[in-house]
Amino acid sequence: MDAGDYRILIRGAGELASATAHHLYTQGFKRILMLDRRYPKAVRRKVCFCEAVLEGNQVVQGVPATLARVLDAVDEIHERQEIAVAVLNLEETIQTWKPDVFIEAAMLRQNWGLKPDLAPIVIALGPGYVAKKDCHAVVDTVRGPEVGAVFDDTGDHLEDEPPAEIMGYSEERVVKAIRDGIFFTQREIGDEVDRGERIGTVVSVYGVEDFRRGVPVDASYAVTARITGVVRGLLRDGVPVKAGDRIADVDPRGATDDLDHVSDKSHRVAEGVHEALLGLIARKPKKTRRRAS
Repeated sequence: MDAGDYRILIRGAGELASATAHHLYTQGFKRILMLDRRYPKAVRRKVCFCEAVLEGNQVVQGVPATLARVLDAVDEIHERQEIAVAVLNLEETIQTWKPDVFIEAAMLRQNWGLKPDLAPIVIALGPGYVAKKDCHAVVDTVRGPEVGAVFDDTGDHLEDEPPAEIMGYSEERVVKAIRDGIFFTQREIGDEVDRGERIGTVVSVYGVEDFRRGVPVDASYAVTARITGVVRGLLRDGVPVKAGDRIADVDPRGATDDLDHVSDKSHRVAEGVHEALLGLIARKPKKTRRRAS
């Protein structure tokens, strides 16, 4: 099979999943289907294909993606040389679409049913997965010299990581929801914010209609920046959140020239997935797929 013949199913369409899809696409793997939730929770939305779920389409550094509302629409999207993004049941999609490759990239950080028999080739982005037990290969996502490393013969779990330290700030860069509700914001990615400045509001589901009409709502909680900088990532307005969900990412450097570019870390992870895929393809018996007429 040529690279363009492989059906690649990716669970997740957030930052690392999108970097993976982008890189594989540029390497000739054009038949990519990404599954995400109805309300995606990626904050670096300019580099995430999950934006297609709510916008209908998305372009990440020149690579286009389109929402497939039904599985039957996927092949047509691929014929246009675009990545397909969908909100579909995973098990039904695997049974019907029969991917050659399944990539677990939802960053669930624990195994929610991943098995090596989901597809001929199964790759997971760690942490939370064990090579040979849960999948055929795990790609290290932890920032550092080993990021993007491929593990295909280990029984060790990869460790999770804190946010990257920039100018002495790590956890402070990340803004999280302190309660369940609906997140509202009038901010945009690229906006400058001061420490303590409001980024948005989390409103109880029972107060949403009043909030939208401008009526003061007791069960609403301001979401504020913990440091001064530029909003590098921001959840969409109107998205449901749970306590602890990441809402925003503030960059203290004030840099805005790479907000729509895949990060170096994400690119290295994507290269690791590509390396794992090529290695596993080389080990598999060669086969041909008869295209439907």
